[in-house]
Amino acid sequence: MQDILSQQEIDELLESLTSGDISAERMKEEGEKKVKVYDFFRPNRFSKEQIRTIEMIHENFARLLSTFFSAQLRTAVDVKLLSVQELSYDEFIRSLIVPTVMALVRIEELGGEMLLEMNPVLAFAILERLLGGKGDGAEKRRPLTDIEQTIIMKLTSRVVRILAEAWHHILPMRASVAGLELNPQFVHIIAGNEMVALVSLEVAIQGVKGLMNLCFPYILLKPITGKLSARYWFSKTEQEGVQGTEQKNLLRRLGNAEIPIVVEIGRSTITTGELLQLQVGDVIALESKASGDIDVLIVDRPKFKARPGLVGEKLAVEITAIRREGDDNG
Repeated sequence: MQDILSQQEIDELLESLTSGDISAERMKEEGEKKVKVYDFFRPNRFSKEQIRTIEMIHENFARLLSTFFSAQLRTAVDVKLLSVQELSYDEFIRSLIVPTVMALVRIEELGGEMLLEMNPVLAFAILERLLGGKGDGAEKRRPLTDIEQTIIMKLTSRVVRILAEAWHHILPMRASVAGLELNPQFVHIIAGNEMVALVSLEVAIQGVKGLMNLCFPYILLKPITGKLSARYWFSKTEQEGVQGTEQKNLLRRLGNAEIPIVVEIGRSTITTGELLQLQVGDVIALESKASGDIDVLIVDRPKFKARPGLVGEKLAVEITAIRREGDDNG
């Protein structure tokens, strides 16, 4: 009975049509039912909320990966999430070129595998930068050599650890690279008609852009689909503290950074004439005292005072004081 209009509603409708506020064509368009196409041969496995949660996870992964690549390649690298879509495994495999770079990633907690695929243009640009080249991304349609595969394997292993870090709020996982394949047609982790979540990332290294794809089979993520929700994501981040986690990750990375240390025994000033006459056996008197402390420099800046000595058969210094800003005399 809800479709029957009252006399007042009929009068208002006729008045609107007469005044031109509503056109008959517009009413016809609004009255048409919208039909959504549904393919029974490819049923959707992931809900919209689950897809959105996967997007949030990999937006964080893209930020972490940008930092990692920038440090490894010593240049600005921008990684951004392009899309997360659901499609069949066969469609994903057929969309790849041959040869490509595909890593088989084993996730112990879920008892299965996912795939990490890297476009050859991107792979060769990374290899060139790591080996001292410009990394101009000149297109090469050839398989990787054994040495190149070893380098990419090690790099991919570190990328996978960063991926596990991005998934930490949903599932603390141990992920490892089980193998590297150049022909996607030889990789059969699931049946071709099974559905997967495909995460596509764009990696930009200077003027070179390439795609990196992450393929998550639905049967792999099925045990944790209940956790793939924005509510669960935010509750976990609030419990653990996002800022605290990021700070710990940053401190851990800084803790592994190598810093050069220089111990300066002393300084002196001589003339150019004296420099030209120096011979083996000549003695140069330094400004510092033999019984005094010497400077320890961190990245060319004096940070500590120390006393020289020996540890076994090697020279060593013992820190005696910390130099403060503006302290020239120690």
